[in-house]
Amino acid sequence: MKLLLGPILYARAQATPDPKSHDVWSFFVNVFLDSTSAKEAPALRLCFRDAKGEQVAAFDDVKPAADLTALPQDTRGVVWRWEVVLPRTDVAQRLSYQFESPDTPGVPVTFERPSPRDARPWSSKVIPPEPLVVSDVVIPARGVSPNIAFFSCNGASRASDWSDLAQPFALWERMLQQHQKDPTDPAKTPGFQLLIGGGDQLYADSLHTTVDVLNAFMKLPRSERLKLPVPEGLGDKLFTEYVWLYRERWGGSQGIAPVLRRVPGLFMWDDHDIFDGWGSHEELQQAPWYRALYSAAARAFEAFQRGWLEQPTRAREPDDRGVVEPVQHYFQTSCFSTADCDLDVVLLDLRSGRSSRVLETDEAHPQTEFTVMSRSQWDAFDAWREEHRQRPESGKKARHVLVVSSIPLVHLRFGPAMERMSGGSMGLRDDLLDQWESSVHRGERTRMLMNLFSLAKKSYCAVTVLSGDVHVGARARVRSRNPDHLVPALGTVGEVFIEQATSSPIVHPPPGWLAFKGMLALSEDSREDLPGFLQTELLPVGKELYLRDRNWLSIRLERPKSHDTTARPKLWVKWIAEKENLPMEVVVEPPPFPAAS
Repeated sequence: MKLLLGPILYARAQATPDPKSHDVWSFFVNVFLDSTSAKEAPALRLCFRDAKGEQVAAFDDVKPAADLTALPQDTRGVVWRWEVVLPRTDVAQRLSYQFESPDTPGVPVTFERPSPRDARPWSSKVIPPEPLVVSDVVIPARGVSPNIAFFSCNGASRASDWSDLAQPFALWERMLQQHQKDPTDPAKTPGFQLLIGGGDQLYADSLHTTVDVLNAFMKLPRSERLKLPVPEGLGDKLFTEYVWLYRERWGGSQGIAPVLRRVPGLFMWDDHDIFDGWGSHEELQQAPWYRALYSAAARAFEAFQRGWLEQPTRAREPDDRGVVEPVQHYFQTSCFSTADCDLDVVLLDLRSGRSSRVLETDEAHPQTEFTVMSRSQWDAFDAWREEHRQRPESGKKARHVLVVSSIPLVHLRFGPAMERMSGGSMGLRDDLLDQWESSVHRGERTRMLMNLFSLAKKSYCAVTVLSGDVHVGARARVRSRNPDHLVPALGTVGEVFIEQATSSPIVHPPPGWLAFKGMLALSEDSREDLPGFLQTELLPVGKELYLRDRNWLSIRLERPKSHDTTARPKLWVKWIAEKENLPMEVVVEPPPFPAAS
């Protein structure tokens, strides 16, 4: 039995009406094996043990999460899934887990390691099997919210970028060390229980050069690329290549893999998980070859980032032509509930519904409409906000909402003239259109900000935005003096605000000093007044407005002291940088409860 990839842990929402749900911690464990059929489950038992080696729980029930047996022989198999439900106690538990055969309890199963992709069939080298033992899964104490690690930009789009990195995985090693370290304060939960990927977890741009047929296509004139039909079998070949990328980039013993095995994750894609700039290439995205690339990337994203792939042979279409069935966007929400605080995570899909449409106007003066989110995703977001508002906890229980926007809502601004100038020889137009700050997206961006402030008021919650993409760390604050957003319980306070923390990159090299200075010279980062009595502002991360250093975020919820009846659970957000020591933290507190009527 060969282990092709994994284990990978996936987070499960921890919110049900039953108070006893707070006494358990649950997640999924997926492994990609070279199984020949999804109908024959492997005889594997997933066992968890404590520090003394005593078995805490064991799970035999396994289901196929992705049937990939139709792929070529060198990578075909099945992704299998175990649902894990573990008891919580009054203190955090650090457990180990391993796979065992039901016939030999206590003995870890050994998996044969697959040969490298470029191995020759006549090679005499034998790769020995090895047991798979994974430790350091941390179960939070009863009534405690998960500690969170947030990251983005896990790779590089060019080989030259990799060569600039002396230690490509230094920050993954730092995260793993922090996960394995016990805090000096016994009241705090060690490690992480939730890993959030804010976009660009893969970097698939290398396929343009490593796949011969795709490399040849990219060299064609633009006019030919727009019309060239997709040859038979290309979609399956591209899907196979994306699966290989996940095996190469998410496997092994370095980088992201050790953390994926220990911390349950929630992931949202961005452009590099498809290819650089997807969503901002305008008419090219309607071309058959580009649609085939999107479909392959989407199926692989479902299999390995969402952890569940249904109908693996069915093509996926972008959600850029209005409401379609089945819905094609990947908008996600999860709630992690405790007795005294709810933590909701909302992941916006900012790639599947991006489009540019020529409106039906005067032919002599055509106008183009650009969107970041599709209509169907806006409908889903509106429906979730209403459901969140109507929950019984609204106004009676502290609540935080983390909104993952892969691109920042507030960042550098480039004017329309710069965007027009970048459409030609500069070749930067897609990079500028990528951003919420682009002039063509500003109306939709204002709608998003207004909706977030409305959510904060109507649901009595604190909203914090987490972003990536831009290869620097940054902090922003959006203020609202709109009467419709003010919270009556705050009394005479005449404004409310939302914090944004941008963390990028965890692997990709940050921009060089000269290149970044050039970007700053061509942009604006001062305060900006927006419609609806809104104002945006960038705030320092440490000594500067921008953290030009690789980084990730450590996020925790701190419960108030038991004797303090007025305090509310605070969200603490801290940047962990490769070279700089940043003692500062962003602190967010939910609004006070409304006065009893």
